[in-house]
Amino acid sequence: MPKIIHAADVHLDAPFSILDIQKAQVRKNELRAAFSSLVLFARTEKADLVILSGDLFDSGFATKETTAHLVSQFASLPDCRFVIAPGNHDPLTPRSLYKKEVFPKNVYIFEEETLSCFSFPEIGVDVYGYAFTSERYTDNPLKNIPPMSRGRINILAAHADLGGNSENCPLSVQDIARSGFDYVALGHIHKGTDVKVAGGTYYAYSGCLEGRSFDECGIKGVIVAELTKHGGQLEASFSKRRLCKRHYEKLSADITGVDSDEVLTERLRSAVAAAGYGADVLLRLRLTGKISPDIKLHPSRITAQMLGLFYLEIEDASSPLLSYDELKNDISIRGALFRELLPMLESENEEERQIAADALRLGLAALDGEDVVDF
Repeated sequence: MPKIIHAADVHLDAPFSILDIQKAQVRKNELRAAFSSLVLFARTEKADLVILSGDLFDSGFATKETTAHLVSQFASLPDCRFVIAPGNHDPLTPRSLYKKEVFPKNVYIFEEETLSCFSFPEIGVDVYGYAFTSERYTDNPLKNIPPMSRGRINILAAHADLGGNSENCPLSVQDIARSGFDYVALGHIHKGTDVKVAGGTYYAYSGCLEGRSFDECGIKGVIVAELTKHGGQLEASFSKRRLCKRHYEKLSADITGVDSDEVLTERLRSAVAAAGYGADVLLRLRLTGKISPDIKLHPSRITAQMLGLFYLEIEDASSPLLSYDELKNDISIRGALFRELLPMLESENEEERQIAADALRLGLAALDGEDVVDF
Protein backbone atom coordinates (compact mmCIF):
# COMPACT_ATOMS: atom_id res chain seq x y z
CA MET A 1 0.00 0.00 0.00
CA PRO A 2 1.79 3.15 -1.19
CA LYS A 3 1.96 5.99 1.31
CA ILE A 4 1.54 9.41 -0.27
CA ILE A 5 1.99 12.85 1.29
CA HIS A 6 0.07 15.73 -0.29
CA ALA A 7 1.38 19.25 0.38
CA ALA A 8 1.11 22.63 -1.35
CA ASP A 9 1.66 26.38 -1.10
CA VAL A 10 4.92 26.43 0.83
CA HIS A 11 5.76 29.91 -0.60
CA LEU A 12 9.46 29.76 0.20
CA ASP A 13 11.04 33.22 0.63
CA ALA A 14 7.70 34.95 1.26
CA PRO A 15 8.31 38.50 2.61
CA PHE A 16 6.15 38.54 5.82
CA SER A 17 5.73 42.28 5.44
CA ILE A 18 3.53 42.89 8.51
CA LEU A 19 6.33 41.84 10.87
CA ASP A 20 9.41 43.75 11.91
CA ILE A 21 12.66 42.85 10.14
CA GLN A 22 13.86 40.48 12.85
CA LYS A 23 10.61 38.54 13.15
CA ALA A 24 10.17 38.49 9.35
CA GLN A 25 13.57 36.81 9.03
CA VAL A 26 12.59 34.32 11.72
CA ARG A 27 9.44 33.45 9.77
CA LYS A 28 11.40 33.11 6.49
CA ASN A 29 13.75 30.70 8.20
CA GLU A 30 10.78 28.84 9.64
CA LEU A 31 9.36 28.39 6.14
CA ARG A 32 12.59 26.64 5.16
CA ALA A 33 12.36 24.65 8.37
CA ALA A 34 8.77 23.71 7.49
CA PHE A 35 10.00 22.14 4.27
CA SER A 36 12.72 20.33 6.22
CA SER A 37 9.98 19.09 8.57
CA LEU A 38 8.05 17.83 5.56
CA VAL A 39 11.04 15.84 4.34
CA LEU A 40 11.74 14.52 7.84
CA PHE A 41 8.07 13.56 8.16
CA ALA A 42 8.26 11.74 4.81
CA ARG A 43 11.31 9.87 6.05
CA THR A 44 9.68 8.95 9.37
CA GLU A 45 6.47 7.83 7.66
CA LYS A 46 8.46 5.91 5.02
CA ALA A 47 6.50 7.77 2.34
CA ASP A 48 6.78 6.53 -1.21
CA LEU A 49 5.69 9.76 -2.83
CA VAL A 50 5.36 13.46 -1.95
CA ILE A 51 3.11 15.60 -4.16
CA LEU A 52 3.70 19.37 -4.13
CA SER A 53 0.67 20.99 -5.78
CA GLY A 54 2.09 24.37 -6.69
CA ASP A 55 3.58 27.54 -5.20
CA LEU A 56 6.59 25.86 -3.68
CA PHE A 57 8.23 29.27 -4.10
CA ASP A 58 6.54 32.61 -3.40
CA SER A 59 7.80 34.02 -6.71
CA GLY A 60 10.14 33.31 -9.58
CA PHE A 61 12.99 34.46 -7.37
CA ALA A 62 14.52 32.67 -4.39
CA THR A 63 17.78 33.15 -2.54
CA LYS A 64 20.73 30.88 -3.20
CA GLU A 65 20.47 29.68 0.39
CA THR A 66 16.85 28.65 -0.09
CA THR A 67 17.39 26.83 -3.38
CA ALA A 68 20.49 25.06 -2.07
CA HIS A 69 18.56 24.01 1.02
CA LEU A 70 15.71 22.71 -1.11
CA VAL A 71 17.96 20.67 -3.38
CA SER A 72 19.83 19.17 -0.43
CA GLN A 73 16.56 18.20 1.25
CA PHE A 74 15.33 16.43 -1.88
CA ALA A 75 18.66 14.62 -2.20
CA SER A 76 18.58 13.53 1.45
CA LEU A 77 15.65 11.19 0.75
CA PRO A 78 16.52 9.45 -2.54
CA ASP A 79 14.05 6.61 -2.09
CA CYS A 80 11.09 9.00 -2.02
CA ARG A 81 9.68 10.51 -5.20
CA PHE A 82 8.85 14.25 -5.18
CA VAL A 83 6.38 15.43 -7.85
CA ILE A 84 5.96 19.19 -8.39
CA ALA A 85 3.17 20.96 -10.27
CA PRO A 86 4.27 24.63 -10.61
CA GLY A 87 1.55 27.15 -9.70
CA ASN A 88 0.70 30.79 -10.32
CA HIS A 89 3.38 32.13 -7.93
CA ASP A 90 6.16 29.90 -9.26
CA PRO A 91 5.21 29.24 -12.91
CA LEU A 92 7.56 27.24 -15.08
CA THR A 93 8.99 29.83 -17.46
CA PRO A 94 12.29 29.76 -19.38
CA ARG A 95 13.87 31.82 -16.57
CA SER A 96 12.22 30.05 -13.64
CA LEU A 97 14.09 28.30 -10.86
CA TYR A 98 12.76 25.01 -12.16
CA LYS A 99 14.80 25.57 -15.32
CA LYS A 100 17.86 27.12 -13.70
CA GLU A 101 18.40 24.63 -10.90
CA VAL A 102 19.57 21.05 -11.30
CA PHE A 103 17.30 18.92 -9.15
CA PRO A 104 18.06 15.36 -7.97
CA LYS A 105 16.74 12.43 -10.00
CA ASN A 106 13.97 11.76 -7.47
CA VAL A 107 12.33 15.11 -8.33
CA TYR A 108 9.75 15.19 -11.13
CA ILE A 109 8.44 18.54 -12.40
CA PHE A 110 5.53 19.04 -14.78
CA GLU A 111 6.57 21.42 -17.56
CA GLU A 112 3.53 21.88 -19.84
CA GLU A 113 0.06 23.34 -19.42
CA THR A 114 -1.40 20.23 -21.01
CA LEU A 115 -1.92 17.14 -18.89
CA SER A 116 1.00 14.70 -18.71
CA CYS A 117 1.98 11.79 -16.49
CA PHE A 118 4.84 10.48 -14.39
CA SER A 119 4.53 6.73 -14.01
CA PHE A 120 5.92 4.84 -11.02
CA PRO A 121 5.22 1.15 -11.75
CA GLU A 122 7.32 -0.01 -8.80
CA ILE A 123 4.67 1.39 -6.42
CA GLY A 124 1.69 1.07 -8.78
CA VAL A 125 1.06 4.83 -9.01
CA ASP A 126 0.65 7.18 -11.96
CA VAL A 127 0.70 10.91 -11.18
CA TYR A 128 -0.86 13.25 -13.72
CA GLY A 129 -0.46 16.99 -13.68
CA TYR A 130 0.32 20.21 -15.48
CA ALA A 131 2.25 23.41 -14.91
CA PHE A 132 1.39 27.06 -14.90
CA THR A 133 3.71 28.57 -17.53
CA SER A 134 2.74 32.13 -16.59
CA GLU A 135 0.94 33.80 -13.70
CA ARG A 136 -2.41 33.21 -15.43
CA TYR A 137 -3.94 29.92 -16.52
CA THR A 138 -7.54 30.24 -17.71
CA ASP A 139 -7.83 26.97 -19.61
CA ASN A 140 -9.26 23.68 -18.27
CA PRO A 141 -6.53 21.00 -18.25
CA LEU A 142 -9.14 18.28 -17.78
CA LYS A 143 -10.73 18.83 -21.20
CA ASN A 144 -8.65 15.98 -22.61
CA ILE A 145 -7.71 13.24 -20.18
CA PRO A 146 -5.57 10.45 -21.62
CA PRO A 147 -6.59 6.81 -21.04
CA MET A 148 -5.60 5.64 -17.56
CA SER A 149 -4.58 2.21 -16.35
CA ARG A 150 -7.37 1.08 -14.04
CA GLY A 151 -5.00 -1.29 -12.31
CA ARG A 152 -2.86 1.63 -11.18
CA ILE A 153 -3.57 4.29 -8.56
CA ASN A 154 -4.21 7.43 -10.63
CA ILE A 155 -3.55 10.78 -8.94
CA LEU A 156 -3.88 14.32 -10.27
CA ALA A 157 -1.59 17.05 -8.90
CA ALA A 158 -3.56 20.23 -9.57
CA HIS A 159 -2.89 23.84 -8.65
CA ALA A 160 -6.41 25.07 -9.31
CA ASP A 161 -9.35 27.14 -8.15
CA LEU A 162 -12.66 25.38 -7.54
CA GLY A 163 -14.34 28.75 -6.99
CA GLY A 164 -15.74 29.24 -10.50
CA ASN A 165 -14.42 31.96 -12.84
CA SER A 166 -10.75 32.45 -12.10
CA GLU A 167 -7.42 33.24 -13.70
CA ASN A 168 -5.86 30.45 -11.64
CA CYS A 169 -6.95 27.31 -13.49
CA PRO A 170 -10.70 27.26 -12.87
CA LEU A 171 -11.97 23.73 -12.24
CA SER A 172 -15.32 22.54 -10.95
CA VAL A 173 -16.37 19.67 -8.74
CA GLN A 174 -18.14 18.32 -11.84
CA ASP A 175 -14.77 18.26 -13.65
CA ILE A 176 -13.34 16.20 -10.81
CA ALA A 177 -16.34 13.86 -10.75
CA ARG A 178 -15.97 13.17 -14.48
CA SER A 179 -12.18 12.84 -14.39
CA GLY A 180 -11.83 9.21 -13.30
CA PHE A 181 -8.86 9.93 -11.04
CA ASP A 182 -8.62 8.14 -7.72
CA TYR A 183 -7.40 11.25 -5.86
CA VAL A 184 -7.05 14.89 -6.87
CA ALA A 185 -4.35 16.62 -4.78
CA LEU A 186 -5.25 20.30 -4.93
CA GLY A 187 -3.18 23.40 -4.25
CA HIS A 188 -3.81 27.17 -4.35
CA ILE A 189 -6.33 27.58 -1.50
CA HIS A 190 -4.35 28.00 1.71
CA LYS A 191 -7.12 26.85 4.02
CA GLY A 192 -7.03 23.07 3.94
CA THR A 193 -10.23 21.10 3.45
CA ASP A 194 -11.51 17.72 4.47
CA VAL A 195 -11.16 14.97 1.89
CA LYS A 196 -14.37 14.83 -0.16
CA VAL A 197 -15.71 12.51 -2.87
CA ALA A 198 -17.23 13.40 -6.23
CA GLY A 199 -18.18 10.72 -8.74
CA GLY A 200 -15.94 8.19 -7.03
CA THR A 201 -12.94 10.55 -6.98
CA TYR A 202 -11.46 11.73 -3.69
CA TYR A 203 -10.21 15.33 -3.63
CA ALA A 204 -8.90 17.89 -1.14
CA TYR A 205 -6.85 21.02 -0.63
CA SER A 206 -3.96 20.25 1.71
CA GLY A 207 -3.64 23.94 2.59
CA CYS A 208 -0.31 25.66 3.13
CA LEU A 209 2.51 24.39 5.36
CA GLU A 210 2.79 27.65 7.31
CA GLY A 211 0.31 30.52 7.57
CA ARG A 212 1.74 33.86 6.44
CA SER A 213 -0.91 36.37 7.57
CA PHE A 214 -4.17 36.74 9.47
CA ASP A 215 -5.95 35.63 6.30
CA GLU A 216 -4.42 32.19 6.90
CA CYS A 217 -5.40 31.36 10.47
CA GLY A 218 -5.30 27.95 12.05
CA ILE A 219 -3.10 24.86 12.19
CA LYS A 220 -1.41 24.04 8.87
CA GLY A 221 0.10 20.86 7.52
CA VAL A 222 -0.30 18.02 5.03
CA ILE A 223 -2.62 15.20 4.04
CA VAL A 224 -1.36 11.63 4.28
CA ALA A 225 -3.02 9.17 1.89
CA GLU A 226 -2.68 5.40 1.99
CA LEU A 227 -4.12 3.98 -1.20
CA THR A 228 -4.33 0.52 -2.71
CA LYS A 229 -6.25 -1.21 -5.49
CA HIS A 230 -7.59 -4.73 -5.74
CA GLY A 231 -9.31 -5.74 -8.96
CA GLY A 232 -9.63 -2.09 -9.94
CA GLN A 233 -11.35 -1.20 -6.64
CA LEU A 234 -9.70 1.52 -4.57
CA GLU A 235 -9.20 1.29 -0.83
CA ALA A 236 -8.22 4.60 0.72
CA SER A 237 -7.51 6.16 4.08
CA PHE A 238 -6.61 9.79 4.72
CA SER A 239 -5.33 11.75 7.70
CA LYS A 240 -4.26 15.34 8.38
CA ARG A 241 -0.96 16.05 10.10
CA ARG A 242 0.30 19.32 11.57
CA LEU A 243 3.70 20.49 10.37
CA CYS A 244 3.56 24.26 11.00
CA LYS A 245 5.98 25.83 13.45
CA ARG A 246 3.57 28.69 14.28
CA HIS A 247 0.01 29.65 13.42
CA TYR A 248 -2.02 32.84 13.07
CA GLU A 249 -5.19 33.24 15.12
CA LYS A 250 -7.87 35.84 15.90
CA LEU A 251 -9.52 36.25 19.29
CA SER A 252 -12.03 38.60 20.94
CA ALA A 253 -11.90 39.48 24.63
CA ASP A 254 -14.64 41.30 26.58
CA ILE A 255 -12.99 43.86 28.87
CA THR A 256 -16.17 45.18 30.49
CA GLY A 257 -15.44 46.05 34.13
CA VAL A 258 -11.68 46.46 33.65
CA ASP A 259 -10.46 49.50 35.60
CA SER A 260 -6.67 49.50 35.19
CA ASP A 261 -3.89 48.38 32.85
CA GLU A 262 -2.93 45.67 35.34
CA VAL A 263 -6.44 44.21 35.35
CA LEU A 264 -6.56 44.52 31.56
CA THR A 265 -3.34 42.54 31.19
CA GLU A 266 -4.63 39.78 33.47
CA ARG A 267 -7.96 39.67 31.61
CA LEU A 268 -6.18 39.26 28.28
CA ARG A 269 -3.71 36.76 29.68
CA SER A 270 -6.64 34.64 30.89
CA ALA A 271 -8.39 34.90 27.50
CA VAL A 272 -5.25 33.80 25.67
CA ALA A 273 -4.69 30.90 28.07
CA ALA A 274 -8.33 29.78 27.76
CA ALA A 275 -7.92 29.65 23.98
CA GLY A 276 -4.84 27.47 24.41
CA TYR A 277 -2.51 29.91 22.63
CA GLY A 278 1.17 30.14 23.42
CA ALA A 279 4.56 31.05 21.99
CA ASP A 280 3.73 29.42 18.64
CA VAL A 281 0.86 31.88 17.96
CA LEU A 282 0.67 35.19 16.09
CA LEU A 283 -2.51 36.75 17.47
CA ARG A 284 -4.86 39.54 16.45
CA LEU A 285 -6.77 40.37 19.63
CA ARG A 286 -9.97 42.41 19.47
CA LEU A 287 -11.12 44.16 22.65
CA THR A 288 -14.88 44.40 23.13
CA GLY A 289 -17.23 45.49 25.90
CA LYS A 290 -17.95 48.82 27.61
CA ILE A 291 -15.50 50.85 29.68
CA SER A 292 -16.20 53.90 31.81
CA PRO A 293 -14.85 57.10 30.17
CA ASP A 294 -13.27 57.94 33.52
CA ILE A 295 -10.90 54.99 33.15
CA LYS A 296 -7.77 55.44 31.05
CA LEU A 297 -6.41 52.21 29.58
CA HIS A 298 -3.35 51.72 27.38
CA PRO A 299 -3.80 48.47 25.38
CA SER A 300 -0.96 49.42 23.04
CA ARG A 301 1.49 48.96 25.91
CA ILE A 302 0.68 45.26 26.20
CA THR A 303 3.28 43.17 24.37
CA ALA A 304 3.28 39.68 22.92
CA GLN A 305 5.84 38.64 25.52
CA MET A 306 3.51 39.71 28.35
CA LEU A 307 0.84 37.33 27.03
CA GLY A 308 3.25 34.51 26.14
CA LEU A 309 2.82 34.93 22.37
CA PHE A 310 5.19 35.22 19.41
CA TYR A 311 3.40 38.24 17.93
CA LEU A 312 0.46 40.40 18.99
CA GLU A 313 -1.83 42.97 17.39
CA ILE A 314 -4.53 44.63 19.52
CA GLU A 315 -7.64 46.23 18.07
CA ASP A 316 -9.59 48.26 20.61
CA ALA A 317 -13.27 47.93 19.70
CA SER A 318 -14.54 48.66 23.22
CA SER A 319 -17.03 51.48 23.67
CA PRO A 320 -17.62 54.01 26.45
CA LEU A 321 -20.03 53.08 29.20
CA LEU A 322 -22.09 56.25 29.26
CA SER A 323 -25.51 57.45 30.32
CA TYR A 324 -26.94 58.49 26.97
CA ASP A 325 -29.95 60.18 28.60
CA GLU A 326 -27.71 62.25 30.84
CA LEU A 327 -25.44 63.32 27.99
CA LYS A 328 -28.35 64.03 25.65
CA ASN A 329 -29.77 66.55 28.12
CA ASP A 330 -26.41 68.01 29.13
CA ILE A 331 -26.34 71.70 28.13
CA SER A 332 -22.55 71.90 28.29
CA ILE A 333 -20.10 71.24 25.49
CA ARG A 334 -20.04 67.60 26.62
CA GLY A 335 -23.68 67.25 25.64
CA ALA A 336 -23.11 69.12 22.38
CA LEU A 337 -20.31 66.71 21.47
CA PHE A 338 -22.54 63.74 22.25
CA ARG A 339 -25.47 65.07 20.21
CA GLU A 340 -23.17 65.75 17.25
CA LEU A 341 -21.90 62.16 17.32
CA LEU A 342 -25.25 60.52 18.11
CA PRO A 343 -26.21 59.70 14.47
CA MET A 344 -22.93 57.83 14.04
CA LEU A 345 -23.23 56.15 17.44
CA GLU A 346 -26.58 54.73 16.31
CA SER A 347 -25.42 53.89 12.79
CA GLU A 348 -25.97 50.40 11.37
CA ASN A 349 -22.37 50.49 10.18
CA GLU A 350 -20.07 48.96 12.81
CA GLU A 351 -17.04 50.92 11.62
CA GLU A 352 -18.94 54.22 11.94
CA ARG A 353 -20.14 53.31 15.44
CA GLN A 354 -16.58 52.48 16.49
CA ILE A 355 -15.18 55.74 15.10
CA ALA A 356 -17.89 57.72 16.92
CA ALA A 357 -17.31 55.83 20.17
CA ASP A 358 -13.55 56.51 19.99
CA ALA A 359 -14.19 60.18 19.19
CA LEU A 360 -16.59 60.52 22.12
CA ARG A 361 -14.24 58.80 24.53
CA LEU A 362 -11.26 60.92 23.49
CA GLY A 363 -13.34 64.13 23.35
CA LEU A 364 -14.70 63.66 26.86
CA ALA A 365 -11.22 62.87 28.15
CA ALA A 366 -9.84 66.04 26.53
CA LEU A 367 -12.64 68.11 28.05
CA ASP A 368 -11.67 66.69 31.43
CA GLY A 369 -8.13 67.98 30.89
CA GLU A 370 -6.52 64.59 30.23
CA ASP A 371 -3.65 64.01 27.84
CA VAL A 372 -5.23 62.03 25.01
CA VAL A 373 -1.94 61.45 23.18
CA ASP A 374 -1.38 58.31 25.24
CA PHE A 375 -4.72 56.74 24.40
